[in-house]
Amino acid sequence: MDELPDLDLPQLFAALEVSDIAAINGIASLANILRKRGLLTIPEASALHQSMSLPLSLPRHADNLAVQELQLHLDQLFAHIIAPD
Repeated sequence: MDELPDLDLPQLFAALEVSDIAAINGIASLANILRKRGLLTIPEASALHQSMSLPLSLPRHADNLAVQELQLHLDQLFAHIIAPD
């Protein structure tokens, strides 16, 4: 197996941020597909959004600008999913 390169802290944080965004985009995309097919209701999509937002809204993260940006991204994605047909 190949050895992993030595990554510095900024590279690790960037990789974590990108993986979080990729996961959120994937979940939102799947939710959007399910909504369009009538397999996910607005209340279910809202509950999914709320569940995903919960860890981001914990008090220890309130002042973290990166967390706030991630929450804004999540809110924007779900605003389109939750919008009435």
